[in-house]
Amino acid sequence: MVFYSTLFLINSEKFYNSVNSDSKKMDKSTGLIMTHKLSDKQIKEGWQIVQFGEIAREVKLTSKNPNEDGLEFYIGLEHLDPQSLRIVRKGIIAEDKPSFTRRFSKGQILFGKRRCYQKKAAVAEFDGICSSDIIVIEAIPQKMIPGLLPFIIQSDAFFDWAEKTSSGSLSPRTKWKSLVEFKFPLPPVERQKEILEVLEKITKCNQLYENLLYISKFNQNKYLTSCIIHNYSNKNKWVKIETLLLSSPQYGATETAIEYTEETYRYIRVTDINNIGKLDGTSKMGAPKAGNEKYLLYDNDFLIARSGNTVGKTLLYKELTSEQAIFAGYLIRLKINKKYLLTEYFKYYCRTSFFWGWIEKNARGGAQPNINNAKQIAKMEIPIPSIEEQKKIIIILNYFEKISLTLLTQKKKSNNLFQLYFKNSFMMEKC
Repeated sequence: MVFYSTLFLINSEKFYNSVNSDSKKMDKSTGLIMTHKLSDKQIKEGWQIVQFGEIAREVKLTSKNPNEDGLEFYIGLEHLDPQSLRIVRKGIIAEDKPSFTRRFSKGQILFGKRRCYQKKAAVAEFDGICSSDIIVIEAIPQKMIPGLLPFIIQSDAFFDWAEKTSSGSLSPRTKWKSLVEFKFPLPPVERQKEILEVLEKITKCNQLYENLLYISKFNQNKYLTSCIIHNYSNKNKWVKIETLLLSSPQYGATETAIEYTEETYRYIRVTDINNIGKLDGTSKMGAPKAGNEKYLLYDNDFLIARSGNTVGKTLLYKELTSEQAIFAGYLIRLKINKKYLLTEYFKYYCRTSFFWGWIEKNARGGAQPNINNAKQIAKMEIPIPSIEEQKKIIIILNYFEKISLTLLTQKKKSNNLFQLYFKNSFMMEKC
């Protein structure tokens, strides 16, 4: 009953309008904004201001031979989803032979220290090894209930601190020695138990939306796959993508990202494309306008990532009147001739096992696979129904897409509820 009450609360606008507007005071030593200092009553109850390093520690174990150590799986940053404590993807050590040596155990927290604005942290459900861009963290149980640690790390305040203490322009990273200085108010154990109970219920709601989203995506891909198998099992009916383009595939610009302003183009990088092929607006970067006109993006341009662990990630660009954008060098642009191929159909095709099978077969390299030759993309073969058939397929797949977007909206509300409850419970807000 409490679970469904939480679901109702997520959809309640009244909840979002009920945020306390008490006066706030900046703790300059930490960057936290606290609604008030600890009162005498709170001090008597056992509240205290603690540093993150007092309740958590970094785990620095390594494995030089994971196979001999009985480890099967590895985790890279690409396996961690933003704002999700679950790990739903993983790499197989025996197949990919990654160079990672950092070891983690079930129950420990994997925190992405690179590009902290992506908010990647998750609880390990198995033993394995991980990228050096991941910090392995575990709780110090004497001061805090261990189960509360993942939620503290997942809070906006903690990620804001991590981003604030990061250095580097292209791939900013934070350090453990910076994270340990994060300060926050910690309630007594009994209050921690109450907070943990509510946060776990909100997390269950979040996981419900994630599961439904997976089902929606699965059915979407299953429908298109069945259409292809039924009508195009004979590969002789498949067409090379180069015959469906208005021009040759094009590499993007090789600029260094700078601050995005009215005087720059928006600079779209692989990291700006989320897992469902949409632009992520959380960290817009720019590039100089001079000399980059040939990389300007137009409505229905199609981008494919060509390198690294994101190889094969795609974006169907939709022109925005408020900004002009160019694309970065690790992306390849396809200008599709809509007389033969509708970009929406191709977008959905690029989510099928047929497309990803082609990527796996043609990408070169181990831990950092790539498709560096644009001619490879041009030679890719795809099934092409008539334009009318493509339109019918798009209508059905758009229906699934609408369901997915609705679920994503609900998941976002669930995340907002989590952050709001967390801030109110710990009396703090992000900088």
